[in-house]
Amino acid sequence: MASNKSVKSQSLSWLRRVHLGHVSFTLYIHFVLLTITLAEIYRIPLKHSSKLVTKQVLEDKKKTLDNNDHNLSGKPGEGYYIEVSIGTPPQKLNVLVDTGSSNFAVAAAPDPDLTKYFIKRMSKTYKNVGTSIYVPYTQGHWNGILGTDRVRLSEMIIEDVTVNVACISSSKNFFINGSNWQGILGMAYADIARPNSTVEPFFDSLMKQQPHLENSFSLQLCGTVDSPGLDDVSMGGTMVIGGIDETLYTGQIYYTPLRKEWYYEVLITDVEVNGTSLGVDCKEYNTDKTIVDSGTTNLRLPENVYNKVLTAFKKNTHTFTPIPEKFWLGKELLCWNRSDVPWREFPVISIYLSQSNSTSFKLDISPQQYLRAVSPAYSKTANKDCFKFSVATSAAGSVIGAVILEGYYVVFDRQNRRIGFAQTMCHPRTTSVPPSRVIRNYVTKDNQKCVYVKPYSGPSALTIVAYVMAAISAVCIVALSFCFVQWIQQRRKKKNEDRRDVQALID
Repeated sequence: MASNKSVKSQSLSWLRRVHLGHVSFTLYIHFVLLTITLAEIYRIPLKHSSKLVTKQVLEDKKKTLDNNDHNLSGKPGEGYYIEVSIGTPPQKLNVLVDTGSSNFAVAAAPDPDLTKYFIKRMSKTYKNVGTSIYVPYTQGHWNGILGTDRVRLSEMIIEDVTVNVACISSSKNFFINGSNWQGILGMAYADIARPNSTVEPFFDSLMKQQPHLENSFSLQLCGTVDSPGLDDVSMGGTMVIGGIDETLYTGQIYYTPLRKEWYYEVLITDVEVNGTSLGVDCKEYNTDKTIVDSGTTNLRLPENVYNKVLTAFKKNTHTFTPIPEKFWLGKELLCWNRSDVPWREFPVISIYLSQSNSTSFKLDISPQQYLRAVSPAYSKTANKDCFKFSVATSAAGSVIGAVILEGYYVVFDRQNRRIGFAQTMCHPRTTSVPPSRVIRNYVTKDNQKCVYVKPYSGPSALTIVAYVMAAISAVCIVALSFCFVQWIQQRRKKKNEDRRDVQALID
């Protein structure tokens, strides 16, 4: 019996180990599959909106300047676009990638500035919603009708998704002749979608219909580099859907929390020029908001901050020849002989972004970011490098635009409500000055003091006084009415008493 019991015990022990091993192995396989699923990312090609760089130049650039397979292309000031396929059968169009808006919109009617557009009647899957949409800009607008259709980002291997498509029927100063894009891909939140927040943005639809993807995307915008014999070769860049590509950056990613899910709103805690703070109340940097916007070219700042920056730039720029005022205002170009650009004579501008309530990290922005290269075809100056100053004033808060983003790898981590910045692996335009950098934790006292709170926009003081007077008058009228009623009742009572007294005398 003892021997049988021992054998039975050993058998049970062996079965338990086998069972536990099977469970462990099953859990391990599930974990591996889950990890693979969660780690799934897609690299999407972005192209530049310039006709000046030929396909052969781009191929030469890939061979001689960079072995990394960039799938974004773009030039400072000209925007970055992506190819999409719309409808059934698919129609291929290019759309600007814009983190400062939320509508997916494409041309759906002939336009003198376009060579192609989306033909709704040719798509078997297009459905007309019928809602009218009007989107104004500072200098232009477009009108369209809302519909839905199947859309695929052309380089993604995942299935098509059904999304809202604004079909642009008319526009003014929106499309650019020769730009090679025919629409816009808004990547922000539904809160700023037109005509209202019930219009689900493209990225929200993608996340719902492809739940295995992480709710994030990242951008590597590479701008331009100098190369002998080639004019401002575009280095393109990459958009990553579903996470982070570690080959696109170096060092650590530093995150700043999103303040609100509408634009990608963040918080600036300080601005420096050549290491010296502007010395203004940090609320001014964020009046009335600060956003990260790939669809805006320049670094745009509130007027008072912009004026302070301009004064500091003039003080800290030491070129051999004086810089004309119109250059600082963005109205005139500066040109130098090739390879003679005085990069070292221009200052570094630094932007501090809130990391927590008591810490910030710093973006050191190289002159090669805010001095935006302008093609010789536009400057009409042969054999020279020409630049435009890309810091401008804003009436609607601070905007960290494309010329700044081109210095970094930027992660839009919607899942954790934060924006990340890391040093990009893009080639710098020049090696004569350090590239843009991210510098870690700086202790700050209280970053909440930098939050801009809009003034109360309720009734004016005069209106409030009028309401108070009206209320007082109403109270007085009620009181007088009550007294009048009481007086009438007293009179009636007295008359009744007098009548009774007279009747008593008669009787």
